[in-house]
Amino acid sequence: MRSGGTIHMSQILATSKSGLIQEFVISKKKSIMISTVSFVKCNVCGKGIEDGFSITAKSIQKKIFFFCDIHNN
Repeated sequence: MRSGGTIHMSQILATSKSGLIQEFVISKKKSIMISTVSFVKCNVCGKGIEDGFSITAKSIQKKIFFFCDIHNN
């Protein structure tokens, strides 16, 4: 998503037993970033990374929805 020249995208790319790998695209402007981690599932089918699917978060009408790679269209 694009907001004021900054690209915001959060997608879980891979998982391991010890943690998650996540890609961030951050603006060059310095700012404080706070993040949390929790297990998420697709809002459509309920599948998650433990089922072998990648999960993408999208902001729709000021709410956050999670989609697996099948329902991320």
